[in-house]
Order: sequence, then structure tokens, then C-alpha cells
Amino acid sequence: IDLINKAFSASSEFFALDESIKLDYPRNPEKQQGYVAVNREKFNANENSDELREAYDVKRMDGMFPDEVVPAMRPAVKSLADSCIALSNRILEAMAVGLGIDRKFFTSTHKDICNDNNASCLRMLYYPPVPANVTEGSVRCGTHTDYGTITFLFQDTMGGLEVCDRNNEWVPATPIPDTILVNVGDILQFWSSDKLRATKHRVLIPSEEKIAQASRRSIVFFLHPDDPVLIKPLNGSDHYQPITAKSHVLKRFQETYQY
Repeated sequence: IDLINKAFSASSEFFALDESIKLDYPRNPEKQQGYVAVNREKFNANENSDELREAYDVKRMDGMFPDEVVPAMRPAVKSLADSCIALSNRILEAMAVGLGIDRKFFTSTHKDICNDNNASCLRMLYYPPVPANVTEGSVRCGTHTDYGTITFLFQDTMGGLEVCDRNNEWVPATPIPDTILVNVGDILQFWSSDKLRATKHRVLIPSEEKIAQASRRSIVFFLHPDDPVLIKPLNGSDHYQPITAKSHVLKRFQETYQY
């Protein structure tokens, strides 16, 4: 819990900075590191609407950080990311056992987590208070699935996240103190031939004025296989066409990032 709180504190300090300062650390789309301003990433199909969120992505712990203005961010993020990697390896082994495959299959395909050969990253998210003149149809985060294997989500108490269940109904993912929400991503769905399905989710703008005028924060750890890994159904079916982990994530980035 202390690791999470320190990361949230550093995240809040960064996002409170003037926009001109944050823009000094722009996200490099190839390195997956840096600041993402409002509307730079859009999942919503409505091009005229806004997606009201900011982010700071971290792929490499020795990569670009705003050390000059928020020196606490790098050590806080590194400590949390190290814990996420350790937890990931435990879950990867458990999933392999559950799917009846070699216990080390998933860990052997996720050897370079948070390095150049792997798209895993930790993302700090900030959803600013909703302006009074917000465009019709705008959201905080449009409907999407995560791209990789699994995702860890650390939420604040504000809420707003919704997930789509097997009946295609949207249900709130109400924050539970001291817990981690785990999502299945696209690649695990491909591997498991839909036995484990990627979780479709979104963050809408709450209708209650009091909540809409408040900010929301979250921290997300996205776990991906190593870039060259060929993803194909583990049961030998042709349910999904083979694709490398890198090709899939680049395709999804091209669909969502506005550069």
C-alpha cells in the first residue's frame, strides 16, 4: 500500500504542474515514455468528442522522467513497477496451470518486461475536472480493451470505471480499498481462444455535478509478451490468425494515438 500511495503522490505532483511544463516531457510513440495530453489518445469513434484525460507512460525505469520538477516520481514508479513485475510472474504461472499448459510457458514469453524488447509499461492517469462547456458525447476514457496479456489497475476512491459483462451490460467497477483490479487483455484472449476474454471497459463523465467537478486518478500496469513472441491459439485452432506481440500493439497504437 505504501508503494501505491507514493506513486499516486508523485503522479499528483506532476499532473498539478502547468501544462507548458508537462509538455516538456512528450511521449515518444516508439519508446512509449512520457506525457500524453488531453485528446492525444482517443478510443471513442466520435471524432468530434473529447476524451478528458492525461497520462504519463513509463516503459523503462532508466528512461525519461521529469526528475527536475518531480524528483520523487522515478523512485516511486520503479518500486511499484518492480512489485508489479514480481506479481505478474506469479499470476502468469498460475494462469498456465489453469489452462493446462506448461507451467513456465507464460513466464518464458515475458522475459523482458519493461525493456526495449517488450511493450509492458506503467501508466499514471489523471482525469481533470470536467469543464462546463464540454463537447456533447465527450468521455473520460472511451470504450476499449487492453492490448496485452493482463493489466493491473490501481484506482483512487472516485470511481467512474465501467466494465462490460458477458451479457453485454455495463456494470460499475466500484473501487475496493487496498485491492488491485485485474483485466484480461487482447493477447490472452487470442492465446486462450476466448476462454479468457479481454475486458471491454470505459470511463464516462458522471452526471452528478459534484463528482464531475472533481478529478480522478489511477495507475495502470500493462503486461505484454516480448515483442517477437508469435501469438496463436494454444489449443491449435485457427480461431485467431498468428500475430507477433509487437505487431499487435503497434496496430492498436496506430488506431488510438493522435500524432
